[in-house]
This record gives sequence, structure tokens and C-alpha cells, in this order.
Amino acid sequence: MGQVNFISHEVELPASAEAVFNFLSDLNNFEKMMPDQVINWQSTRDDCDFDIKGMAHIGLVKSAEFPGKSVTIVSKPDNPIELQIQGNISGKSNHLSAVTLELTANLSPILQLMASAPLQNLINIMADRLKEALSVKG
Repeated sequence: MGQVNFISHEVELPASAEAVFNFLSDLNNFEKMMPDQVINWQSTRDDCDFDIKGMAHIGLVKSAEFPGKSVTIVSKPDNPIELQIQGNISGKSNHLSAVTLELTANLSPILQLMASAPLQNLINIMADRLKEALSVKG
């Protein structure tokens, strides 16, 4: 098993660092960031469980928060792969922030070959959907 890191492109959000942090620290909001292959979503503020269509069941739990700076979630012990997702927030002004998402996974060499492109795609989709979710004017 080897650790592999995937970092999303940076997205600028029309929201304060505090608003972005509040969104990311509630795992109920992560459903809005997931690709269409994610089904059977269940969540609370601190954890979530879902299936990736035709692949695996994934469970995540919040592990660390640094208000206005970052939120880290990790896989539950019974996951098929060990992973961590961290949202890194940088406030640019009262109404503008930038975020990158970082996914770290422990994968066998075979899984690294098979899963690297899909995991990089996943983290970029999550960043784009985060931007969509926070750009909607309510």
C-alpha cells in the first residue's frame, strides 16, 4: 500500500472563509458536491455513508476542524480503502474565498493504476460542485 495525493484545482467562491468553513464542516452538504455515481446518501453533520454505483460502500467521518481554515474528513474503519479529504480555505476578502480540496488515499500499486484518474476527477468535480453550491443566490 502506498499513499497517493490528489489536489483539486483552486476554486474561487463568492463567500467569506467563515461561510465556506460552515458549509464544509456540515457533512450533510457534501451530498451537493458528489458526482452522479454516488447513491444511497445518508448523513449527519459529522458523518456520511454512501454507495458508488457498481463499486463500493464508503463511510466518512469528520476528524478535524480549524475554523475559517480547513476541514478534514477521514474514512470509517470498515471502508474498502483508507482515505482522507481535506478542504483548505483561504479568505481573500469578506465576500471572496479560495478553496482547494485534497484527497489522500492508501492504495495498492494495482489500485493506484486503476483509480488515480477517477480519484483526480472526483476531487475536481467536488471542487466545481462546491463552487456551484455556494454561488447560488438564495
